[in-house]
Amino acid sequence: MKPRTHPDSHELHDWPIYGPRDPEIANLVDRLAYGHGLRVREIEIVILRALRDRVKAEEARSS
Repeated sequence: MKPRTHPDSHELHDWPIYGPRDPEIANLVDRLAYGHGLRVREIEIVILRALRDRVKAEEARSS
């Protein structure tokens, strides 16, 4: 596999361990969980859908 480079590669590598650096993301997750009763898996689905939509849009734009 060809090595990949990115200016934020260190942060991207740490993401699965430490999570996002922006505290607003954690605050929004708390609001969905505690304020609206969503389970963690439901919140992850919301995040996955948003990210997948963005990836599709980026891929369509670069095609």
